Formats: sequence, structure tokens, C-alpha cells
Amino acid sequence: MDRTLFDISHSPEFLLQTASDIPLSDRPWLLVIAILVISYLFSRLIEWSGHKLLDQSDYWPDDSINRAFFQEIHMPLYVSVALGGIYLSLSVLGVVESGYFLVGAILSILVVLWMRAAKRLGGQWIEAVNATESDYEFSPIFKNFWTILIVLGTGISLLVIWEIDITPFLASAGIIGIILGLAAQEAIGNLIGGVSLYFDDTYNTGDVIILEGGQRGTVTDIGIRSTTVLTRDNILITVPNAVLNSASVVNESAPQRRKRIRVPITAAYGTDYRDVEEILLRVCDEIPLILDSPSPRVMFREFGDSALIFELWAYVAHPFSEQRAIDQINRLVYDEFDNADIVIPFPQREISFLESEQNGFPQQSEEQTYVNEGEEPLSDESSN
Repeated sequence: MDRTLFDISHSPEFLLQTASDIPLSDRPWLLVIAILVISYLFSRLIEWSGHKLLDQSDYWPDDSINRAFFQEIHMPLYVSVALGGIYLSLSVLGVVESGYFLVGAILSILVVLWMRAAKRLGGQWIEAVNATESDYEFSPIFKNFWTILIVLGTGISLLVIWEIDITPFLASAGIIGIILGLAAQEAIGNLIGGVSLYFDDTYNTGDVIILEGGQRGTVTDIGIRSTTVLTRDNILITVPNAVLNSASVVNESAPQRRKRIRVPITAAYGTDYRDVEEILLRVCDEIPLILDSPSPRVMFREFGDSALIFELWAYVAHPFSEQRAIDQINRLVYDEFDNADIVIPFPQREISFLESEQNGFPQQSEEQTYVNEGEEPLSDESSN
């Protein structure tokens, strides 16, 4: 009996051929009940085993491909076993041909379940690959392509199951394609633009970019039609892919996410440049946002009109850390220069205006420019 049940579960043809040779052939309802019970128990066993395996598989991280595979595959599998038992029962009762609608419904459910699992598994696989430190990174647009492919495959399979003739659809596909092509030129351009952006490796999700209009933000989504950018002001900007494909886009996260910042620093003439360099490097050591490698550098840029001009070069881990790092540098440099009695010069201008005329001619005004209070003027008198 065990041998017979084993063959029944693996070969419906064998069941139908030998049904007349077993004692249950005179009582087909008993055989149907046996098939239904066995299929139900087998499906419950698969369901329980899948949950048990997922709960106890600590060596699989939550974002691993293996966990995603078993998580998505076990539900369609045990449902398929249960529906397979129903199909075998209908075959034993001889209602497969007459129960066309019921058989079609069973097959349709199986197609939808497996296609849904394939869609979810493909999306999780893309996310898992992007999460790993590999040379391969798939744009979210491929997730959308995979979804479209699964939907088309599901539609075609359902048409085949219900024996719907698709010849009229194929005959009119050319005309429909021309109409859609003319009506959806912009959408097709955005689609091609999104594919071009991916293969050109212009940016990826999470990159900080500067758009041609000056907007700066993080790429949060790359869709079929457009790309979404989140600015620092928590504003979402949606830009069509065709526009981005034909515009200049600055990617501040490529080739590496870290960014170098440049901070101009001035000191009065007579200041020892070695003291300035020592103070600036010490300030960088006190700021956690500044990376130790590459190490900060101080450049003596030029002799300005009224000051020695330096420039501090340092690296931050993320482009959005730039403004905070500059703020902290300026605050600490101001305090350190004040403690070291280093003067930060700034131009001062003194202007005198006409108040009267002498001999019919206006009196000349005086204009003097000073760097700091108490210093000699840098320019002579000039006429107004």
C-alpha cells in the first residue's frame, strides 16, 4: 500500500491506469479522500519545515540570497502540493474534461503564485547583490524591468491556460505599436535615458549629485520614467531620465564617497606661516568629521592685497558632511588665532563727503582705505 501511494504521488498516469486493479476502484471516493489527506499532510509538512528552517538558520543573514530563496519558494511549493492533490482527485473522479473551469482556475492560481514568487525573489536578489561589496551593482530600473517581464509572462501563461486565441492581438500589434510609439515618445525617451544612465554609470542609489539647475541631493530612486533626488531641505525632486541623460550631472560620490573640502584662511602680514600651519593641522585633529587619511594639508596660496592667504585641504567621509566640517573649522580657527594673537585682517574704507563749495568749484572728497585700525592708508586721496 505504501508503494502504491508513493507511485500515486509521483505518477498520475500510473494511478489512472491501475485504478481498476485495486480494491478502491469500486469506491473512488475513498481513493479521493486518501489523495486529499496525503496531499494536505505533505503540504503542511513542507510549510512547517520551511518555517522551521528559516527560524533556525542563524548562519544566514536576513539579506542573504539563500534566505530570500527559501522564504519565497516554500509557500508556492506547499500550495502547489495541495492543489496537485485536488487535481489528482478530479482525475480519479473523471471530471477533468468536464470541469474545465475548475482545472483552469487551479492552474491559474499556480501560475500567479509562482510568478509572484519569481518577481519577489528577483527583486530581493538585486537588493542582496547591491548590498554586498562586489563589483556588480544593479540599478533599481532592472527591478522594474524584471517586474514587467514577469507580468508579461503571467499574462501569456493565463491566455494559454484558458485557450484564448491571441492571433487577433498579434495581427493588430503592429498598428498598436505605431500608435503607442507616437503617443509615448517622451516615456520611451525616459526609458532609454534610464538604461543609458545605468550603463554609463552616471550615478547609483545613495549617491549625492548636483543637477544642472544647481539642486543638490541624494538619489533615492531610479525608476523607468524618472529619477528621484532628496535634497538637504527634505524636498523630493523628480527629474525625467531623458533630461538627466542630456544634461550635465555632477556626482560627488564618485569614484569615492569621501570628498575634499577647501577652506580659505587669511592672516595679517608679519604672521609666521609656520604657526598658521601648525594651528590649522591641530584644529583638524580635534574635529571628528575630518578624516586622518588622506591627511589634511595647508597650502600657502598667495600674498594678498592686505593679507597672507592660506587654504586648508581636508577630507570628509560624505559630501553632506562638508558644511558641518567647515563650520567647525572656522569656529576653532577663530578661537585659536585669538589665543595666539594672530590678526585676521579685513579692509576698512574711510570716505568724506562734500559739504560746501569754494570759488564756484566743489570741494574734493577724501577717501582712504585701511586694513586695520591704526595702520597707514593703502590708497591716496581720490576725487569724488
